[in-house]
Amino acid sequence: MKSTAKTIEHCQAELHIEAEQPEYEAAQTEAFKYLAGRVEIPGFRKGKAPRPLVEKHVGRDAVVEEAIERLFPDLYEEALTTHDLHPITTPHVHLEEREPPVFLVVVPLEPEVELGDYRSVRVTPEEVSVTDEHVLSALDRMRESQAVLVPAERPLRFGDFASIDVKATVDGQPFLDHKAVTYEVVAKSPMPLPGFPEAIVEMSGGESKDLSLTIPEDFRVTELAGKECACSVTVQQVREKELPELGDGMAQAFGFDTLEALRERVGADLELNARNQARTALIHKALEAITAQGHVDFPPVLEEREIDDLLAGEAKRYGYKTVEDYLQMASKSMEEIRVDLRPLAHERIVNGLILSRLAKTEGIEIADNDVDSRVEELLAEAQDKNRVREILATPQMRESLADRLRTNRTLDRLVAIATGEADAVPETATDTGAASAPEVEDTNG
Repeated sequence: MKSTAKTIEHCQAELHIEAEQPEYEAAQTEAFKYLAGRVEIPGFRKGKAPRPLVEKHVGRDAVVEEAIERLFPDLYEEALTTHDLHPITTPHVHLEEREPPVFLVVVPLEPEVELGDYRSVRVTPEEVSVTDEHVLSALDRMRESQAVLVPAERPLRFGDFASIDVKATVDGQPFLDHKAVTYEVVAKSPMPLPGFPEAIVEMSGGESKDLSLTIPEDFRVTELAGKECACSVTVQQVREKELPELGDGMAQAFGFDTLEALRERVGADLELNARNQARTALIHKALEAITAQGHVDFPPVLEEREIDDLLAGEAKRYGYKTVEDYLQMASKSMEEIRVDLRPLAHERIVNGLILSRLAKTEGIEIADNDVDSRVEELLAEAQDKNRVREILATPQMRESLADRLRTNRTLDRLVAIATGEADAVPETATDTGAASAPEVEDTNG
């Protein structure tokens, strides 16, 4: 094998690997033996047919492909050892020549992280204020959650719910066909098409109406975009929300004896949420400040994988089993969605790398007894304690708990640093210099 290596941008190395003829011939022999044992050739037992006959049966390309697949892993590992490279994930491989094989390999290496003078970062916490108006708004939302729909003997208004029959066509082809569907009449709602709620407001129960709506230019089904949609709507019934009285009766529906007790609990919850939001905002500002004064670089493959995870999360959040199902209903292409998600993916990777380096620099460690304590806390909340204990005892789950504890403690430390309340850097803290791959520019002949 011959190989060369050089450092390229974004924490990557480029390997140029050439298989020598004897290596390639040995790989072909192994490939032939493997393929000969998997095909049946009349007149010969499996694995006993002569090589020319096997190659004629499976094709020369099949032998070459199998030889290349068998050859690359060993050549790659040898090249990594030769050039002292330590990849963090699988490489990108391009086959430059087939016989004998020549590979161009882009190897993702450890990210580079420099925190700079992170202990000088200061962020002023947001003030937390929960007013009576905030509490009343929250109570109103709770009233809304307890609302019941009752018939209304009047025309439709915005905010009502209507039981409607709707049939629609585009170019004579069916577009909508629903009977007795419950529809919330919300002003400027794009569902099912822009202008629909405005068109049916003031209709009464038993009334029918024909209308024409224009399908938006950015509609998810491009073939229908911009076309006219002919709709026929019948309002079967008008219903409005009936809210419970704001009093002790409503409080009891939520498990409180009096409205005052409910009000106190709502106020406390609002204050806790506000403090959590203020803490999250402070953390983001602190991370932005550290990013601005420091240096973070990483292989592009990490960003692509983060986008994959975000996309899978989006699909799951909207109730789709697969990303493919989600894309069929989305109004954007895969490429457009990935472009939209890229800034968030980049931010998440940068923040994760900074927090990881911060934990190491500050000497934040999680001991086994820390994990044990967390396990006991979770068991105290569990109903089937034996089953939960069994799950939490697995190495993977204990490692996950340790990671979560480490992240939480690191965030606590970041908040303390940003607000000027942190202690001095622990003596056990690691150096704040960059964690980076070595520069390489060498040749192995």
